[in-house]
Amino acid sequence: MNVSRVTLLKDRLIEAIKYDLNFIKYPMVFVARLVTAMFILLGQHDKAFKIASNVYRTGWAGSYSLGLWIARYYFLKYPEKGRVLADNMVKEIPVLDRTKKFFDDPRTMLNGIVNVLKSPQGEEKGVLLLNYSYYFPLFLKFYDLNSMSQKYNIILEPSWAGFCELNILAYSLLDSPVFLQTYEERDQHFINELSINLIPINIGPSWFVNHENFIAPEKGTERDIDIIMVAGWAKFKRHHQFFKALKKLKKKGIKPKVTLVGYPTDMTQDNIRDLMVFHDVSDLITIYEWIEPSEVAALFKRAKINILWSKFEGNNRAIIEGMFSDTPLILREGHNYGQHYDFVNEQTGHFANEDNLAEVIKQMLENTYSPRAYVMENRNCISATKIMTKSIKRFELDNGRPWTKDLDVKINELHSMNYLDQACHKKFEQDYQQLEKYLLTNEKFKDA
Repeated sequence: MNVSRVTLLKDRLIEAIKYDLNFIKYPMVFVARLVTAMFILLGQHDKAFKIASNVYRTGWAGSYSLGLWIARYYFLKYPEKGRVLADNMVKEIPVLDRTKKFFDDPRTMLNGIVNVLKSPQGEEKGVLLLNYSYYFPLFLKFYDLNSMSQKYNIILEPSWAGFCELNILAYSLLDSPVFLQTYEERDQHFINELSINLIPINIGPSWFVNHENFIAPEKGTERDIDIIMVAGWAKFKRHHQFFKALKKLKKKGIKPKVTLVGYPTDMTQDNIRDLMVFHDVSDLITIYEWIEPSEVAALFKRAKINILWSKFEGNNRAIIEGMFSDTPLILREGHNYGQHYDFVNEQTGHFANEDNLAEVIKQMLENTYSPRAYVMENRNCISATKIMTKSIKRFELDNGRPWTKDLDVKINELHSMNYLDQACHKKFEQDYQQLEKYLLTNEKFKDA
């Protein structure tokens, strides 16, 4: 066994510093503000922004006002300084395994990472959407977005919470407004208070699950998995804390059948198995690694409960995938910034904490829920598209431009976007060809 109690204690301490008792952390934020101001005076603006940005994301007491102050300083009061920060970010983008293909050929961003949702026609603008936060700087690097935004409205779909980030705020420097999905109330207030060209839309990535791929089992079908957890092998996913609850249940003679679905990140499957042994729950758990989305959907149909036990991340898609499979959710109380999400309710599941997780699991296994009916009515790719359409249409009409066609529906897949109607690939073929003309770098591709 390779699990050390000292290592677990160290990880728990780091987690506590990051996420626990945030309401008493104002002294730490006050110090960060002083250090940030010092770096501004010294002209070390990259360091100043980085400190304030990282602190904003924590949600600690005072972090919101610090983030708002720094964002206003660089992108409202002194945008020329913000432009230097943005230019430095773009210049320093590293070539990673997942991004190398975009450096080799930036056109591969189109129809997958950047998707057209509406074609321009005459004075009527088109609409395109850019997915995944870590690709936002690449779009700035490879394409002339000021020219592109004369023909298309741009929507950004961030991957994680905490919007005081250069990869988002850099888009405030464009000549045209940019629409921004803001699924956390804290980030929505932040963007509204900034009063820059970023226009919030209250939706997020989890809205764009393909409900045709995740369906409920036939009525009367016996579900043979008690709990499913779809999460990469990562410390922030908190398998360790989940296993502690399973251990409590096991001691009470309750032995739920558990399925884990994941892939390596900062941990491996072996690390997960070591934790299972440490908590004596190996006999309860079956592991699947790197399986296809269709296989995940099949497992969701067999599961009675879906659990997400992270303290902080983005707008998790697996939550809604499970709900479309009629599998209710357990979400950790205080997730992200502690917003009481409306999609966790008596119809769809429960919040829980470390103290009551085992009891909530026990109670949910004894009850029935109907989450698919809720998300089909309130939270799906079609309704999200209508929300985006309404927001952009209102903006366009207010600014004297025509609006005759609404947006087409896109869906999120594991590593890219697609369309609910596959005919859209052909429909927008000319748009993607036209978008290649906005390439800034790799001149050889323009005429290829």
